Amino acid sequence: MTRATDERDDLLRRYADIALAASGDGDLDAAASGLHRLPAALPGRGRLAAALLGAMVREPKLDMARLRRLESVLAVAESDPPASPKWTSTRAAARAVALLVAAAEDRVADPREAMAELEKLAAEAGADAPAAPLLEAARQGLAFMAAMHEGDESALRRLPEQFERLRSMGGMATHPLAQRLTDLVAATTELMAANQRGDDLTEPMGRVREAAEHLPPDDPVRVAALEALSMAADLRGVPSGGQSTGPGEADPVLRHTHAAAMLLRDGEETDVGKIEAAIVSLREALRLSGPDDTRRPFHLAGLALAIFRRTEVTNSIAGLDEAVTLLTEARELAGGPHHPQWSWIGDMLSGVQQRLGTSAPPHRTGLDAMRGHAFRVMLQSDLAAATVAAADAARSAVDTARWCLQAGEPADAITALDAGRGLALFAATEVGTVGTRLRMAGRAALADRWDAAVASGDPDQLPTVLRRDALAVLTEQGSPAVLDPPGLDEIREALHTLDADALVYLVPGLPGWAVIAPADGRPGYIPLPNLQPDGDLDVERYLNAAARRASRGDPDRDMEADDDADDAFTDSLDALCRWAWRAAMGPLVEQYLPRLPRRADGRPPRVVLVPMGNLALIPWQAARHPDGRYAVELVAISQAVSARMLCHAATLAPVPLAPTGLIVGDPDTGDPSRDLLAARAEAHAIRRAFYPGARYIGRRPDGSKSPSGSGGADEVRAWLTATGPAAGAMLHLACHGFTSARAGTGYLLLAGGDRLAAETLGAVMARNPERAIGLVVLAACRTGRTISGYDEAYSLGTAFLAAGVRSVLSTQWSVPDRATSVLMFMFHHYLMAGRRPVWAALREAQLWMLDPRRQVPSGMPDELRAELTGADLTAVAAWAGFVHWGR
Repeated sequence: MTRATDERDDLLRRYADIALAASGDGDLDAAASGLHRLPAALPGRGRLAAALLGAMVREPKLDMARLRRLESVLAVAESDPPASPKWTSTRAAARAVALLVAAAEDRVADPREAMAELEKLAAEAGADAPAAPLLEAARQGLAFMAAMHEGDESALRRLPEQFERLRSMGGMATHPLAQRLTDLVAATTELMAANQRGDDLTEPMGRVREAAEHLPPDDPVRVAALEALSMAADLRGVPSGGQSTGPGEADPVLRHTHAAAMLLRDGEETDVGKIEAAIVSLREALRLSGPDDTRRPFHLAGLALAIFRRTEVTNSIAGLDEAVTLLTEARELAGGPHHPQWSWIGDMLSGVQQRLGTSAPPHRTGLDAMRGHAFRVMLQSDLAAATVAAADAARSAVDTARWCLQAGEPADAITALDAGRGLALFAATEVGTVGTRLRMAGRAALADRWDAAVASGDPDQLPTVLRRDALAVLTEQGSPAVLDPPGLDEIREALHTLDADALVYLVPGLPGWAVIAPADGRPGYIPLPNLQPDGDLDVERYLNAAARRASRGDPDRDMEADDDADDAFTDSLDALCRWAWRAAMGPLVEQYLPRLPRRADGRPPRVVLVPMGNLALIPWQAARHPDGRYAVELVAISQAVSARMLCHAATLAPVPLAPTGLIVGDPDTGDPSRDLLAARAEAHAIRRAFYPGARYIGRRPDGSKSPSGSGGADEVRAWLTATGPAAGAMLHLACHGFTSARAGTGYLLLAGGDRLAAETLGAVMARNPERAIGLVVLAACRTGRTISGYDEAYSLGTAFLAAGVRSVLSTQWSVPDRATSVLMFMFHHYLMAGRRPVWAALREAQLWMLDPRRQVPSGMPDELRAELTGADLTAVAAWAGFVHWGR
């Protein structure tokens, strides 16, 4: 037998092996290897590869090594593709699988470019092509990767629902590969979302394990998933439900990174040997990843973190110079606030600089790092996702502010604190200004796209890719105000516009501080050694009593009646008021305010507080001097989410009030136990005495429904977007309000059980951006309590502010029905009859409640006068629950 004959026979055997595998009866791995040994110029090689591709895509066993070969088989097929009409669908399916594998291994340099390729493939294959489920699976996998790379919390929140829809697609059952990958990625997405929310991870980890164990025992994807799950469990101290199955064939870079993460235990490890091992693993990951790897900033920063942790444990600064070098390179590669790890890298670099004592001021590095938080929040398409994105901002802000104060720079401390405050609400207020800024930057087409998306009121019409494009233009064009808090001069201008003397940040800690931006003069701060609510028995008693009282009657919770909740809450207020004076208001009133120039008009000193953390729950106006006087008697107090929001309020033109508007009085929710008899009398009396031209909806004092409307959510929404001048500019809501941090929402309960939720207000009011509303009075329970994180300050009241309302009154607790009705009447009395500013009208109404010699206005109707004999108007719970925000 000749050599030529041997070669021919070998060639025929390879042909036969490939043909058998393509028909479903052969060894796919051997066939793929044989294909690559065929001469490149051999006729029919590309068509044979195309047939093999179809079998590889249909193969139910998930083998990552085989899937990696699929790309090279596809390249052979594309060199000489068959003329068969099935080729388009086969090619689309194969390319979709290749992109899924690349996404799983983090090898896609530009997820958006890959997604554009998928869209082109889908269009070529057609909606009914057999490859459609695989294309959709690849689309979701790439969307997941893009969301992770870009910090798109909105997309991550929607992915589990999208994966559910994907699993139910027609034809998915015929694609086990897509089904299993989709199940695993969906479970992993849910786990990551739970981790970001700070939820218990036991159940989502169990779902990841269940999805992984549906794969064959020797499957590399199963091995890698279970290994990562075990590492995550070790890091978080959560039972993983099983043992790690070994390193498998996972990406070696990821394997080294995961090993280091497990050794470091989220930066908490104290064993120097384990830290050194983590450093070795991270150096190897850095070497393997190469200089062009998109993950290099993360690997550089990870190594710097391990080195920094070693210096903490050994109480040495050895190696910190290298950490600075690593972080400086990481920062340069990240390029700016648009990078999802910009803030993390900058925070770490400032911490290293602080420990090392370098000439580079660490607080400057920290301030620049804070811009990344603002960028990431502004990328989100809904408030809930923006709140998640801002989760670390407050902690970083306080750390940076502390460094600023140590450097003797209180103005920079103000900037730092504000950079981490109210970012979700800041993003909501900025949405309407971006189009104008883009036009000023010469990007009219992009501005038109932006404005059209905002006008739609649909968050999905303003996706991350559009937000990123717009923000990139504005930051490149030198618009620092998009990301940076206002400077001291801008704050001073806002304070003068709003007739206030100082903006005061109350920062808890050991010690805490009052950091002060005055309307005139130099900024400063006061150390407050007692401003530490955590662990203080008086504060804890109040917070527990307030939570117990707030949970009573929540329609989203099955709570038993708690008749003692009111007494416990009232009793807790006495000690709390003494603590509030001792901890903050006393030093502020006695040490700082006397330095301010006296007003010729006799106006009391007026401060705007920004209380951080749990301090947002404290009724500062009720802080009590040892002689029995309350802070409200000595100083006028308003609150603000942040300097950003204060300046936003100051830039809006004032809206004069008239005897028109909308008044909602105790709408029938369908539950008689929720009837608010005094609220009906309050709302009806206010309308009759001060707003005769206003529309009244809800129930009248006799319980009958108002002929103008029942008080449903649609009626309130319609008023918020009304265009006619007769609508008026004042909204008074005497109804129930609820806040559910667990559900991430705050809402007003209206007629028929309808809800007007905080997170919907921005979209509703965006339908008519020209609508000018001067005042919203939320005479409902807990409308000022934050929904998800006190430093975020996202509540019903602040949501109205973000949507453009000039002034808002909201409540800190469940206000008593009878006393509130009297307080609200007196507020509108001073506002309309006395022509006082909103903040002054509230203060004077509260002082009237405290005055034992109070004079009852002749216009107060009999049904409210009757309340005077049955309620203790001087009780703190009766008057101190209302807070003024805005103008």
